[in-house]
Amino acid sequence: MSENVPDIPFDSDIHYCAVHPERDTELRCNRCERYMCVDCAKRTPVGYTCRQCVRSHENKFFEGSSLDYAIVAVVGLIGGAIAAFVTTLLGGILLLGIVIAPALGGMIAQIALQATGRRRGRYSGAVCAAGVLTGGLAAGLLLTGLGIFTVIYLALATSAAFARFKVSI
Repeated sequence: MSENVPDIPFDSDIHYCAVHPERDTELRCNRCERYMCVDCAKRTPVGYTCRQCVRSHENKFFEGSSLDYAIVAVVGLIGGAIAAFVTTLLGGILLLGIVIAPALGGMIAQIALQATGRRRGRYSGAVCAAGVLTGGLAAGLLLTGLGIFTVIYLALATSAAFARFKVSI
């Protein structure tokens, strides 16, 4: 007994993702017309765009240089040390520390932005956060031996410093 299989026309125009050549797709970037799979597509207000085009568009917002990264790191280190000193004075007053530590992290990031003329690189937030954490841990070790509250406050200050550098597109 044979089954009747419908005759499906063979489409010879199979397209593959530019990044993942094993995936067939019909989705194209609205800027460069490159084929892309659903994992590579980024939804934008004007349609789907490939990651490479999104990244090149984002690069317009990042104009920081190596010197700017160094300035951000130094400001982060000094600011982190000061934040550790201030939060060490708070001791176990958790509620006050939860309010003050993020404010200190935001102030450190704002000072770093002012010092660089508001220029930021793609990784300025991470550099500032690393500086705050490193400076804070070093100062905390020298001051008190790093109590649990100092570590919590430093984590809050570090995350606030990182978040302050985020660019919304």
